[in-house]
Amino acid sequence: MIVDSHVHVVAPDESAYPLSPRPLSGEWYREAPHSAEDLLALMDASGVDRAVLVQPVGAYSFDNRYTADSAARYPDRFAGACCVDVDAADSGAELAGWLGAGGVQGVRLFAIGRGPAWLAEDRAAGLWECAAAHGAHVIATVLTHQLPQLDAALSRFPEIPVSLDHCGFPPLTSAAGDGAEALFALADHANLHLKLSTHVLDVAEKLGDAREFVATLVRRFGAERMMWGSDFCQTHDRSYAALVELGRRAFSDLPTRERDLCLGGTALQLWPSPGGSPA
Repeated sequence: MIVDSHVHVVAPDESAYPLSPRPLSGEWYREAPHSAEDLLALMDASGVDRAVLVQPVGAYSFDNRYTADSAARYPDRFAGACCVDVDAADSGAELAGWLGAGGVQGVRLFAIGRGPAWLAEDRAAGLWECAAAHGAHVIATVLTHQLPQLDAALSRFPEIPVSLDHCGFPPLTSAAGDGAEALFALADHANLHLKLSTHVLDVAEKLGDAREFVATLVRRFGAERMMWGSDFCQTHDRSYAALVELGRRAFSDLPTRERDLCLGGTALQLWPSPGGSPA
């Protein structure tokens, strides 16, 4: 079972799902847009069983309709994570609405580009409390310098399972994990899980071998708290098959059980298919 824990989809019908981009990371949604159906075909060709559709804030801001609709249309293959503006008038109620929309099982707390991280501030409490009430998974999208806020939030809401996008973009200086001390400092939070995405694996590969960084993270966090994600189609400098192959290679030195957890088992526990059974 292989589960891609971090993908984005872009609707071919822009009139039905108009773009609402934020100036974050280029116009990838115009350069290489892929629909949910495109992604399914690529997953089938690459041996990927399921995927988590993460709301592409860069393309749609807080309009989650295409992510939600796609997850609802293919519930045996997709789970969905929405994103809600923390400064909305009633952000908790808005999140509750999305969590009732078909395949949406979690929320992305996107704190990049909004000044200091707000994850542990009172204005975010409604989102955390709503996630807890619905049994929803929380994805934190922050940069390394914002990890202290995540640290505080993990302590405040220890019962909520949380995954960290792209491992918080650690400024690695070696494939052994030098430079990732702020990330390692979060290892005692049992509710924190790491997304080892193409971003992180590419950096580790340039410094030596991504398998070395994977081994370091497994020692510190455990394979049951790690998962692979491609970041397709925001990452589109190579084929989806090549992204999958990088993921397979990065975990290839692990014992079978740990490799299976990182490539799918952990994500499936956090994002179960309907009824909690594998797709």
